Parts: sequence; C-alpha cells; structure tokens
Amino acid sequence: MTIDILIIGGGLIGSSVAYHLAKSCKAGHVVVLEPDPTYEFATTPKGSGGVRRLFSRPENVALGSYGLEFYSSFKETMAVDGELADISFKAQGYLFLSDGGNSTQMQSNYETQTANGVAAELLEQSDLKDRFPSVNFDDVEIGVLTPDDAWIDPYAAVMGFRRMARHLGVEYRKDRVVDWQGDAGAARYVVLESGETLSAETFVLAAGAWSGEIAAMLDWPVPIRPMSRQTHYFLCKADIEPLPFLKSETDLAFRPEGAGYTGGKPDWSVRPGFNWNYEPDWFEREVWPALAHRIPAMEEIRLERTWACHYERNELDKNGIIGCWNGGMENVYIASGFSGHGIMQAPGAGCALSELILDGAFSTMDLARLGYARVANNEPYPELGIV
Repeated sequence: MTIDILIIGGGLIGSSVAYHLAKSCKAGHVVVLEPDPTYEFATTPKGSGGVRRLFSRPENVALGSYGLEFYSSFKETMAVDGELADISFKAQGYLFLSDGGNSTQMQSNYETQTANGVAAELLEQSDLKDRFPSVNFDDVEIGVLTPDDAWIDPYAAVMGFRRMARHLGVEYRKDRVVDWQGDAGAARYVVLESGETLSAETFVLAAGAWSGEIAAMLDWPVPIRPMSRQTHYFLCKADIEPLPFLKSETDLAFRPEGAGYTGGKPDWSVRPGFNWNYEPDWFEREVWPALAHRIPAMEEIRLERTWACHYERNELDKNGIIGCWNGGMENVYIASGFSGHGIMQAPGAGCALSELILDGAFSTMDLARLGYARVANNEPYPELGIV
C-alpha cells in the first residue's frame, strides 16, 4: 500500500490537516493514525472551546481570524450528505482584563490586533462598569473586548472534521505508533502497536500532548510535554447579564455554558506529565474566591462537575509549532504545541500546513515565525501578556 502522507494523531489538529489536504485534491493517499477514536483521552473535547483573536503576535491573530471565520460557517461547510455539522457556534465575545499591572502590554496588543483587522474595543474602567454591571472592575485598569469572538463545542468540531475528511477519501486507522525510523535525511516508516509497519513519502506529527514522546522515537528534539489542568462547571442562581468569555492577567478564565458557567485557573506549578486526577480542593481554594471577587454574586455558586485535562505545552515559548523539521528529516512536518490555543487555531494550522506540504510555501497566512527553526535555534517567540 502506497501512502503519500501519514498523519500521526487524528484529533482536531490532525483532522484539520487531513481535511485541508484532501480538499486540495493534490495530496494523494492520506492516512491518519489515531489510537483513541472515541477521543476519551484527547485534550480537545475537554477544552473550553474558545475562539479568539486577542493575541500579541500577528501570526496568532491571523490563526484566530481564520479559525473564527471557518467555525462561523462550519455547520454548512462540513455538512455531509445533507447532514449538518452543528458545533454550537456562539459569538458572544471575549473580554480580556488587565488586573495584574500589565495594562501597557494589553494596550500594545490591542494596537497589534486592530492593525491586523480585529474589531476590538479598548475599554476604560468606567466603560466596563457600564457594559457589565455585575462584574467588579475596581482592580482593573483597562479591558479589551472583541464582541464577535466566540466559543464552540470542541468535540463536535473534531467529529465534523473527521467525518468530512473521511468523506473526501482520507483513511483513518485505529493504531498507535511505537517506533519511528528514518535514514539518509528522511523518515521512512513507523511501527504500530498492532505489529504492522507503514511507510510513507511524507509524515505529519499532530499528536498533541503526546508529540514530544513520539518525536523522541526519531531522535527529534520537540519540547512538547503534557501539562495537567482542571476545568469546572458551576451554577449561579443570581441574575447576571449575558457575559463574554472573561480572561484576566491573574489567570481566571470562565464563560457562560448552558444554565451555568465553565472555566477555572491553571496551576502553572504542576509538573509536566499526564495526570487524569484533579486536586479536590483547588476550586474552593483558588477558583471560587477569584470568581466571587470578580463577580460578587458568585459568592453563592454550586460546583457541579470538575474534570482533568491537558495542555500540549510547548516548553520553549507556549506557541504552536507549524512547519517542517528544518535541518533534520525534511519530509517530516509538525503541527503541535499550541499550549491551550489548539481549538481556535486548528482550522488555520491545517490550512497553512497543507499549503506548506503541497506547495512548499505558506500563502493564506505567513506562519514562518512559528516554524521549527526557532526551536532548533533556541529562539523563543512567546505571546506577550495574557496567554
């Protein structure tokens, strides 16, 4: 069997790459390897689903803009045989709050965002209080609001990409890579848990939090490791105006979800590695006080559920790596390490990487600064301000 492009990882990123390759009609035989087709342990379905353009780097703004536009018409674009692909797209906005003394950076980021076509609003404290009376802004210097930003059902997005990719001829196989070999400057084959060996002309690593350990099989230094975090769903009986997705410099992030709210605060001190258990008192000790401070009515809430999930954390600079293995095996490409931004950046990453593979260059958006070269050269390109 001849495989033109073998994608390791069939989550949201891998399936977006597969879809964009297949849609081009130039990719040949594309195979996706995914060991967990129910996505029980995948990072995406447990994510917040946020889709925003509030970034400091033009490349991330471009990825967010592409993702927002793509998801806004996802239901129709990804329909198969008349069955719509509903992802519960909700354009209720994003609001970044400067409550940590970094308002100068937030204002600079705002200027980058508007220069790159984002309809963002820079709001002073008095403006914020008028717009969102239930929220305490006493410790907030400024805020940046993007009313058109959104959130989605990430599991539905994975399934929508996967279904359309298969409809376009992509082959999905349930199996796990246990070895990866190459020689003479090129990757040659992978060995699967089933015992089978698969060769391909081109390989794409899109295994999310598992990308670092899979790359190591090929002696490829990729600084991506899993970072455990926990997310909560809670109810509040108070009558609160419709809120955007709120995210602050002090790490609180939450949004409306159904009859309640979902969100939390990451614990940046946790050791890298997979951990499917959550800290039972984290919500009461860290998250609830932060919620009650920001929205006094949330002094009375009821925690309904907590779950553990993982960031695919790029330990170099917490930005995605999109490109080929410069200076190594250049038939190997990567789209991974998005560090919590994978859902919003998946459509753009899939589009950009497919262009690079098929045409040898980016065309829709220039993501050269997010390539692997910065890893090889130890040149971090981090987000500035809220991550």
